Amino acid sequence: MWPFVDDAQSVVQFIMLLSCAILGVSHIVKPGIWVETFTYLHSLGTRGVVLRTFLFELWPAMVIVTLHQVWWGPGILLTIYGWAQLTKVTVSMLAPEIGLRSMAMAGRPNAFLYGGIMLLVVGASAGAALLWS
Repeated sequence: MWPFVDDAQSVVQFIMLLSCAILGVSHIVKPGIWVETFTYLHSLGTRGVVLRTFLFELWPAMVIVTLHQVWWGPGILLTIYGWAQLTKVTVSMLAPEIGLRSMAMAGRPNAFLYGGIMLLVVGASAGAALLWS
């Protein structure tokens, strides 16, 4: 086990550091695969919203909200991200037409660049929280 990963909060921080770094760089370097994926999901209609929600958003939201309630220091950004994701999941499941509209934005220029930057910031926050504790 990594010496700095010794409790639930640090496990969440480590998982999110790795996943956000990989996905963030992917969004920036290979936006085409994300545009293609989200365009396909959008073409499925509300079924695509369900798939997107359960594939990409539900698991990090639930892990963060249940295991990472940190309201101080750099870890606060990760906690806020988790609650924002849970809110997005809830809206997408109760009003899938709103989730469908958000998927339509995948075709906008730089849409995934901004998403990649946001993921890198969240990942950096998780890394800083690991070093902070």
